[in-house]
Amino acid sequence: MQIKNKQDISLILDNFSSFAEWDAAGKKLYLVFADKKRGGQWTLMHYEGERFSVHGVGHDYGDADESFFEERNQLLSFLWDNRAALKIAIEASQVVSA
Repeated sequence: MQIKNKQDISLILDNFSSFAEWDAAGKKLYLVFADKKRGGQWTLMHYEGERFSVHGVGHDYGDADESFFEERNQLLSFLWDNRAALKIAIEASQVVSA
């Protein structure tokens, strides 16, 4: 899989359920990938109604709450900035499910 532009990220979001894990308690799909800037990990969550949020945690930090994306462009920009780690996580999830 290659992520060459934000349209590729849009396609990933449209097919999020094909590689994300299901959290029955939280009633959401989620994908964990590296937070390379802060040395931890991001959890991207998808709720009913096309709502997405993100939460970061690492050895020396933890976001107090998850942050919801109000606009799809914000989400696309965030994922574009983290596309290398996103790609690795998606590829790893496809190996596990194969």
